[in-house]
Amino acid sequence: MKEVDMRGTGLVAWGNEKVYAYYTTEGNTVRVRLSVDEADRLGLTAGLRVWMTLPDRKPTDVLVMRVAHAAPFVWVEMTVMSASATRSVPDTLARSI
Repeated sequence: MKEVDMRGTGLVAWGNEKVYAYYTTEGNTVRVRLSVDEADRLGLTAGLRVWMTLPDRKPTDVLVMRVAHAAPFVWVEMTVMSASATRSVPDTLARSI
């Protein structure tokens, strides 16, 4: 079943960190725009696998596919990992979200 496409702004959780960002989703692709400083602080690089939570959504296991710098912002493009490739949310992460 295809996820409903969405877009908006709000607090996006990256593991245990939260940042204010613009986000869009289309199918299994998630794009997030955040400041260069936030991207550097979070250590976002292609190939990084992280739990991400969009506003009003459950935590999702994503793989960072591309990080495009367009100062003063960074666009991060991610792919949602399939259920078979995803491990369950660690208890410590679930409690922190």
